[in-house]
Amino acid sequence: MADVHVTEPIHPDALALLAAAGLSVSCGWEDSDPAAGLAAARAWILRTFVVSPAMIAGAPALQAICKHGVGTDNIPVAEAERRGIPVFNTPGANANAVAEHTIMLLLALARQAVEMDRVARTGFHGVERLAPVELSGRRMLIAGFGPIGQRVAHLARAFGIEVTLWHRRLSAEDAGLPVVRDLRAALPAAQILSLHLPLNEGTRGLIGAAELAALPEGAILINTGRGGVVDEAALVAAAPRLGGIGLDVFETEPARPTDPLFALPNALVSPHAAARGDQSFRRMGMMAAEAAIRALGA
Repeated sequence: MADVHVTEPIHPDALALLAAAGLSVSCGWEDSDPAAGLAAARAWILRTFVVSPAMIAGAPALQAICKHGVGTDNIPVAEAERRGIPVFNTPGANANAVAEHTIMLLLALARQAVEMDRVARTGFHGVERLAPVELSGRRMLIAGFGPIGQRVAHLARAFGIEVTLWHRRLSAEDAGLPVVRDLRAALPAAQILSLHLPLNEGTRGLIGAAELAALPEGAILINTGRGGVVDEAALVAAAPRLGGIGLDVFETEPARPTDPLFALPNALVSPHAAARGDQSFRRMGMMAAEAAIRALGA
């Protein structure tokens, strides 16, 4: 029986921190079944591994669930709460990495980076068809204003982008930028829509056919939050009138190679990897390990 079961690889410094606290660790990625050690552990550290209510019910010694990351949609939080088991995450640990990835997708789409690379490699054939756009003066609507959304706003404004926030509770005074309450009413002015929302019953399918139709012609949509926030079938249908689509997340992960999104000429995608990188990976691991140590009183 291990004190902490870690389903997927985390930074070595985080494993060392757990050991220094006197906690034994089982590593799910070293086993044919990542879930094999869950039932006996007192704390779990999870990345994207999906936990079921039955797994929680089958772990009588469980005292804490620690998410290596921000989104907890792979954890049945209500079941954990019902059993008095706290669920921790690592807010802010990956904010810089995800925000920079967001801006990378935006820049690459606006400046047609992939198409420019192809044109340069083929004797500049088709250079006349390139039509990059400048970001300065463009209007961005940010949905979701946690640490990632805040960092995106800061970076975007450095490019001269006019940033507005859609938020149900924050005021303009609290956010430090214009705030709108009515998402549908705000979309026609959004030349860039950047999504940084958790996935829950209030956000699932939030951006559907009607919302996409409300965006102006040539708008760029970026989603580095959660895939289920956007109706992907509606997005594929709306793609021809959009200026670009940047996705790091998908409704089903890993995404199928035959996913229609991959056939869109104006889409740029990445494999839910915005938070990757040694610095953010270490921060997430250390915060998750610290949460487990505190929960177990080690």
